[in-house]
Amino acid sequence: MFNRNGIVYGSLGDLARALRIDTYRDDEAQKFELRTEAFSVKVSANTMFVLITDHNQNGDIYQLPVPVRVSANSYYAPLESFMPILNYLVAEDVAFDRLKHRILVGHRKIVSRFDVVGIDLEEKSNGYLVRIKCANKVPDYETWLKEDGDYTWLYVTLANARADVAAINRFRPSGIVRKVLVFQSPASVQLTLKLRAQINTQEPIVAQGSDDILVALHPATEAQIATRRVRDYERSLERERSKWKLDVVVIDAGHGGEDPGTIGVTKTKEKDITLAIALKLGKLIQKNMKDVRVVYTRKTDQFIELYRRGQIANQVGGKLFISIHCNAAPRKPHPANGFEIYLLRPGKNENALRIAERENEVVKLEEDYEKRYQQLTEENFILLTMAQSAYVKYSEKFADILQQEMGKRLGIENNGVKQAGFYVLVGASMPNVLVETAYLSNKHDEKFLKTPKGQQQIAESIVGGIRRYKTEYERSLQEGKEIGAR
Repeated sequence: MFNRNGIVYGSLGDLARALRIDTYRDDEAQKFELRTEAFSVKVSANTMFVLITDHNQNGDIYQLPVPVRVSANSYYAPLESFMPILNYLVAEDVAFDRLKHRILVGHRKIVSRFDVVGIDLEEKSNGYLVRIKCANKVPDYETWLKEDGDYTWLYVTLANARADVAAINRFRPSGIVRKVLVFQSPASVQLTLKLRAQINTQEPIVAQGSDDILVALHPATEAQIATRRVRDYERSLERERSKWKLDVVVIDAGHGGEDPGTIGVTKTKEKDITLAIALKLGKLIQKNMKDVRVVYTRKTDQFIELYRRGQIANQVGGKLFISIHCNAAPRKPHPANGFEIYLLRPGKNENALRIAERENEVVKLEEDYEKRYQQLTEENFILLTMAQSAYVKYSEKFADILQQEMGKRLGIENNGVKQAGFYVLVGASMPNVLVETAYLSNKHDEKFLKTPKGQQQIAESIVGGIRRYKTEYERSLQEGKEIGAR
């Protein structure tokens, strides 16, 4: 052990040997893993996040208050906050004695290997009573309702619990219960009940004489149902109005961190240029388009996996996704020059294929990339891009406007709109393009790209395209033109 800033760290390797827990370490990736038949706990050097997975590969993330450290060829974790995680791996209760700086190993835990063993529903004069049958006390849980038209979803989350999934699945829905779902993760149990009724309120109740959890359900009155329907209708109309607005633009600075991207004739790194342009573009949008929110996939020199970039865009409700890159020829210096805009489709020429292969090469820096991207094969790439068919028309429209604006404002070659299979665009469920701003393998283009003035000009030309696209797009909404499915 060692003490740093009042926090006591302990060697996970020593701890595992003392408790007879199997371990695995990958010093190149700076990862350490503790394993049992039921669970796996993975930590990484200099991070606060711990991945806990069970034998079915269900996973949860646990956040420590401070990062795991590597010292003297050992991985050290803050002991007091690591004890709840350790309880997943050993049969005895473990705790950290902060006064005497020692780990206490207690008696073997609960007799039953399951905490949640069943579910039942009772109809009462004033509503219903859901009984969650527990073999052991579960002190930490929460319940909530979600309306769904004529149905109501009841959610019950039980922390640090294990469920007898097979036993719960034997429950046959009847009465107001339409469906029962149970999800087991390493850190919790999630019970979900679909109820064939509109429930006004729910109330957890202490079960006298047992460890069961009771939830009282109170149905809505006819007046409440009528009021709710009016409110739901008004909300639905408002959602329909607002979801079409171009109010979130996601800017993706290509590459970053350990992925420098292409390297210019004078050693300029693509990741630095794309970030500089992205930040300038974001500032221009914030200044000139007050009703548009800007979200960056990265704002610093960090590595973001390709699949995460699309996820970020989807999570924030992006309405337009712009991935910024710099081009390069196979050798340098090279006369190829200018910008071009790419749409997500299988490439039709060798140059487009080459560029897509170069940009996609970064996935090899990602852990388990073969599994994550195995579906992006030549045979089914067309099927995957069809999932974005609702956005194709708008991607094409924006790409055309953007190449016009960049062509007018920049003094470099306009190579037009092309298409290729860029992984970074696959996951973005919104109109999206990839901009190859210029060639770092061309001396003139590189000089233009590496100056703040050149970067500002590119940003201004892109924001000009966004403003024009937004105007034309929202005008078409006002005129009632067909806008496709979303």
